[in-house]
Amino acid sequence: MGVLKKAGWIEQARQQADRLTAQRIRIGVTGLSAAGKTTFITSLINQLENHQRGLLARRSPFERLESVRWQKENLDRPFPYLDALQSLSGEPAQWPQSTQDLSRVLIDLRFRPQGLLRKLQGTQTLKLEILDYPGEWLLDLPLLRMNYGQWCEQMRGWLAVDPRRALSGAMRDRLLALEPSAGLDAEELKALTEQWTDFLKRCRSDAGLARNQPGRFLLPGSGVAADMLSFVPLLAANQHSMGGPGSWWAECEARFNYYRDYIVKGFYDEHFSRLDRQVLLVDMLAPMDAGQPALEDLKGALEAVLESFRYGRNSLFEKLFKPRINGLAVCATKVDQVIPGQQRAVQQCLEDLITDSLSEVRHGGVDVKGFPLSAIRAARQEGEALVAGLVGQAGWVRYQPGSIPEHLPLDLQVNGPELLRLRPPPGLHRNEPFPHYRMDDLLSWILDGSQL
Repeated sequence: MGVLKKAGWIEQARQQADRLTAQRIRIGVTGLSAAGKTTFITSLINQLENHQRGLLARRSPFERLESVRWQKENLDRPFPYLDALQSLSGEPAQWPQSTQDLSRVLIDLRFRPQGLLRKLQGTQTLKLEILDYPGEWLLDLPLLRMNYGQWCEQMRGWLAVDPRRALSGAMRDRLLALEPSAGLDAEELKALTEQWTDFLKRCRSDAGLARNQPGRFLLPGSGVAADMLSFVPLLAANQHSMGGPGSWWAECEARFNYYRDYIVKGFYDEHFSRLDRQVLLVDMLAPMDAGQPALEDLKGALEAVLESFRYGRNSLFEKLFKPRINGLAVCATKVDQVIPGQQRAVQQCLEDLITDSLSEVRHGGVDVKGFPLSAIRAARQEGEALVAGLVGQAGWVRYQPGSIPEHLPLDLQVNGPELLRLRPPPGLHRNEPFPHYRMDDLLSWILDGSQL
């Protein structure tokens, strides 16, 4: 009986130790539209599932990783990993569909223990939790610091400058002519909302602009009432404007306030308020190719988004009860579109673009790392050229991409690299690690500091 009691005590101690050593890391994968967030998350799961192969097998702590489980059961809106794999492994291979709504990623990792207490500890467990969401929704976070009049003033300023002025056309004239205190015309509001939505789409597609608000006009997601997405900026209004019941001002302000306080704030509070680490994905090459206005807009968008997050841990109390992001990975994505020798230059240009914001984050004691990243490498280097397949075309092309400056000029005037639209490489399979650049570095950084 003494032996059995001792064995039972040891098992209870091991279970208690397992509970104490179980960890969860909440990762905020933050990326504007077209940054490659869906492809990144798909590759992240793939690299972990194939941890015994490829580069991860030689890195700590992954050499002790015993098993990985991507959870798809008992999750509200799980990340569509299998659908993404189907696209990437198809004939022809296609990039996964961009994110249309919220989804969650939960990955269970089991590690062999190490050290003197390894027999008592048993297997160590870690959960990685990631939220996937449309990048367009990020651009609404700055609205949390605005009232409706301030937003109208901001929109008036944005639409006064090309390319937005040219793209807005007659819609801008009509929005300027509307008297905020006049009675609302419901049919005209509906028409103007449709025009504003179309305008946002053209800003994104035709001019490569990043700041397109409200973001849910582009991708509303589920659970949002259509009539709550029916308001426009009154360009003649300001912070001091007013209007009685039934006026343009009263109706648009009420719907803006609902959008800000319930949709945007609810999204932020539920999913961003308790992040441990943040991965910022930025397609830097496309706006460099589009030119100065696109770079200026990207700079403004990234600065506003970064300002919306809480960084640093200022006290033990906050560490225990009000956790803040303690690590930020800044990643220039799709760097396989340039030769490997220029990938660091792309990353440096990104960090040059948001120097002031990164300084503020570092000043708060946050670990900031830069990773020029390609979640799935679509091009291979041959000499000084790249070889890749193009979207919608068979065969291969051999080409030399444009050069990237070592630093981004202060006036943001650069000659774009003249990008090609690359298709995924052939032969991708779930049970083989996808070709990539620096996903192993990033995964090691994510786990750095965990008690493994």
